[in-house]
Amino acid sequence: MHGKRFYKGLYGTNTIEFAKGLIHVHPFGEIGKRHQGQVKLHAHNNFLQIFLVQHGQTEFHYASEKVRVSGPAFLVVPKNIEHGFQHLTDVSGWIINLSDTVLEHMLQREADVIFGMEEIHIVSVSPEEPATTEVFDTMQKCVDEYNSQFPGRLLMLQYLVGQMLVQLYRISLGGKQAFFSSSNISKVYFRRFQQLMRAADTYKKTVEDYAHDLFISTGHLSRICRSVAGQSPKDILIDYFITKAQLALSDVESNIADVSYTLGFDDPAYFARLFKKKTGLTPLEFRKKIGVTQK
Repeated sequence: MHGKRFYKGLYGTNTIEFAKGLIHVHPFGEIGKRHQGQVKLHAHNNFLQIFLVQHGQTEFHYASEKVRVSGPAFLVVPKNIEHGFQHLTDVSGWIINLSDTVLEHMLQREADVIFGMEEIHIVSVSPEEPATTEVFDTMQKCVDEYNSQFPGRLLMLQYLVGQMLVQLYRISLGGKQAFFSSSNISKVYFRRFQQLMRAADTYKKTVEDYAHDLFISTGHLSRICRSVAGQSPKDILIDYFITKAQLALSDVESNIADVSYTLGFDDPAYFARLFKKKTGLTPLEFRKKIGVTQK
């Protein structure tokens, strides 16, 4: 059995920049053209992907299955699930990438919506099924807003992403076929680990503490995280709290030192070093980049 090939960015890359830490959009079909029409099996452990197929035909690969998809259609692929494509014709459309951590922050009061995003969905868009055309239109609005420079762009993106996720969830409730379910015991433990991490909401809690709460050894937790997400538990914790830090630092009322203490970092200097290691920028440089004045 081969190990999963994980990318922290789009296929073949390990960086991705989300607008407001939430959304990134890239033309669909462009990556395949650089690889003779083939995108090999791979997974992402930090974001969910939605593929808008506007025109053309592609073959979607996941697990041992191959499904032919013709535009207009869309596919929802959760993080940690291997997938790939073999384009059968020229294809056009968009890839909407949604940050997993920020998604859960947005929808913490609607947890069922997030759980509805843990399955692969392949949906043909048809006027005979208005719900499919409505969500497809919302997806296109997300793309248009992302590519624009209109005032209030980030606020509008948050609104549109929320609308799109609710529409997708309602379609899934309506009986659309889910093609892959994350149901094995390792993924159950991994999801519980993530729930405990969000509930604790502090970097002070150690990997050993989480393993104790799960009634498993730290070694077992490490094997689960590496199997499901391709990361150690510590790296998952760091990614989660650095993403939270980016959100907090985007608030003009926040002080950098206060952000570090609020997240459970006892030493602001250590927080700054870790932040730069993960993002390539110091907290101050990050604030300058997004136009937030230092407090």
